[in-house]
Amino acid sequence: MKSFFTLIVGTCTLVAAGCQPVALMPTTNDGLRREVRDLREEIAALKAQKAQLDAQLATLAVETQGATGRDPEVVAATPALVAVAIEPASHFELDERTNTCVARVYVAPSDGLGRFIQLVGSVSLSLFDLSADGSSRTLATATYSPLQVRDAWRGGLMGSHYTFEVPLASDGWSCQGRVTARLQFVDGLSNRRLEAQREVSRQP
Repeated sequence: MKSFFTLIVGTCTLVAAGCQPVALMPTTNDGLRREVRDLREEIAALKAQKAQLDAQLATLAVETQGATGRDPEVVAATPALVAVAIEPASHFELDERTNTCVARVYVAPSDGLGRFIQLVGSVSLSLFDLSADGSSRTLATATYSPLQVRDAWRGGLMGSHYTFEVPLASDGWSCQGRVTARLQFVDGLSNRRLEAQREVSRQP
């Protein structure tokens, strides 16, 4: 009888222990779980935005076909400039023949699929030297007309790009260190403006 009573008491103790709340300690995976949750929410929001844009584009395609008679698929497949970038190979160097410092800025325009697309419009370039105290001095400015931009196109085994050569000069500057190149492109058809900027260094 005593053993039976002991068994009942032991069982009740275990059940009672099992009913007690357990405090969960923070783990290193908690941050990862939050990141995964946030990424899932961001993906869901992006999918919703894409669905909305798809619906708007479908409506626009129907309106465009009605107004121009053009096939919506042709409109969707027509490349459009979305970005211009100054390529990492851009640099400046000392021309020993003329003893002048010359910057060579390589520009790569791209469409929505990241493919090269022709520029039709004007380009403005400025190159300046930034000092440690935050001040700057202009080393060169140049503006290129649409025809000059067209003539700056270069193509070869390494792909297509535009090359702009600009002499650099300023009092007290000795063609050393790094300079910042800033570009602004104005689309000749839509008047839309695109900008790019990159720090370039002297070629050894």
